[in-house]
Amino acid sequence: MKAEYKEVITRTKESGGILDAMLALQEKDGYLTREAVEALAKEFDMFSSEVYETASFYSMIKLAPPEGKTEILICHGAPCHVAGSAEVIAAVEKALGIKIGETTKDGNYSFGYTECLGQCQAAPSLVINRKLYTDMTPEKVTELLKGGLDK
Repeated sequence: MKAEYKEVITRTKESGGILDAMLALQEKDGYLTREAVEALAKEFDMFSSEVYETASFYSMIKLAPPEGKTEILICHGAPCHVAGSAEVIAAVEKALGIKIGETTKDGNYSFGYTECLGQCQAAPSLVINRKLYTDMTPEKVTELLKGGLDK
């Protein structure tokens, strides 16, 4: 086991448990690697399959690397839908030339759904490379995609 994995797991194990450990390890590599799963299993006295079962329950835990360099995930919850996520989705699709669930041909962007982001008061919400954006509109997301992501 990598020493860095052990340190992250030890630090998060006491304060938050396996979910916090998964999120911290995911932050390192962009997703939960096989080696990270094995380290979690060992430290939490679980089978690797149990760690995978737990991780697969949560939409914010990624078990594979993102397909695009920039990953855009829009909340799939009812409050975001009611607040206009369909219009935001249409704006992203138009700006990138892809549909939700696809990756641009150049591999720069992938676009998909995520479950509730817990920001219902500021809907619709989306996450771009693990950074939360709230109160989104078609205009705001178009501006972000035109270059505001690097700022």
